[in-house]
Amino acid sequence: MQKITLICCYFGGFPNYFPLWLRSCAANRGIDWLIFTDQTPEGVPDNVKIIPSSLEAVHRLCRETIDPDIILPQPYKICDYKPLYGTIFADYLKGYEFWGHCDVDMVFGDLEAFFTPELLAKYDKILTCGHLSVYRNTPEVNARFRCSGAKYPLRDVLTHDKIYAFDEWHGIFGIYRANGFPMYDEVPYAALTGSRKRFTMHRRTSSRYKNPPPDYPHQVFFWENGKLLRAYLDSEGRVMVDSFLYIHFFRRRFPDPPECDAFYCTPSGFIPKTPGVLPTPREIRKLNPYYGRLYEWIESKIRRKMMKREDHRRFVRRRDWKLSGA
Repeated sequence: MQKITLICCYFGGFPNYFPLWLRSCAANRGIDWLIFTDQTPEGVPDNVKIIPSSLEAVHRLCRETIDPDIILPQPYKICDYKPLYGTIFADYLKGYEFWGHCDVDMVFGDLEAFFTPELLAKYDKILTCGHLSVYRNTPEVNARFRCSGAKYPLRDVLTHDKIYAFDEWHGIFGIYRANGFPMYDEVPYAALTGSRKRFTMHRRTSSRYKNPPPDYPHQVFFWENGKLLRAYLDSEGRVMVDSFLYIHFFRRRFPDPPECDAFYCTPSGFIPKTPGVLPTPREIRKLNPYYGRLYEWIESKIRRKMMKREDHRRFVRRRDWKLSGA
């Protein structure tokens, strides 16, 4: 397997389930992680390297490698610069054929089985979301963020504090689509929607974007032996199982996770699982409850309004943070 490293810039306290993230990294021994952070987490596996840093240090590096006018007013803005990591962190990527960016509010499945030699040989960019994307580590590919095709001019992205989602649809995805660069855009992962409490996957309405496999009224995700799996009930009530590349929790908060060898990922938190034993239909229904289409339609309306209020509060906090000179 060709060498891959995944980069994460994270400043401030990690999620309380970060040990589960680290465990899922450790299960992928053939992939490395570089974490630029101001934290000192414990229990870090050998294939995860903690690089002591700060937002200010990353900002200086961005100015030195990309543009002297680039701004980085608060940590979330760095999402716009994820496709630029091949240039920003070039000194850390020597010896790697591929690099990528990822988040920490997720749990990985079997990445090594997914990134096959055939897949890596065919595409320059693999996956499309900011929570995990991988790029071929060449000067040509690393400079493609400067190409045409993005919704917004690169100069605006670099010099305004607005979040442009340049790491996804409005930025690097548009560049690859417009120029016909080889990109794998299937959806083998479970990116959870925030519009309902039950674990279901986010779906896009535009035909431009691929969608994940179908959801089921009764389904539950779980991790064991380095794999992220889903058990669900088919139309005849039988327990079926399929696998996913990772699960992305999207702003969700959970109680402190237990120490265990296998666990369910549920709306109520992480629950120990007996390894090698499939959940029963009753357990599937209990762990990720489904209350009907009408209930979820009403719930979605309410949760979307709450998310908009939270986004507004975040904007106000960012504005106040900027005005305070912090």
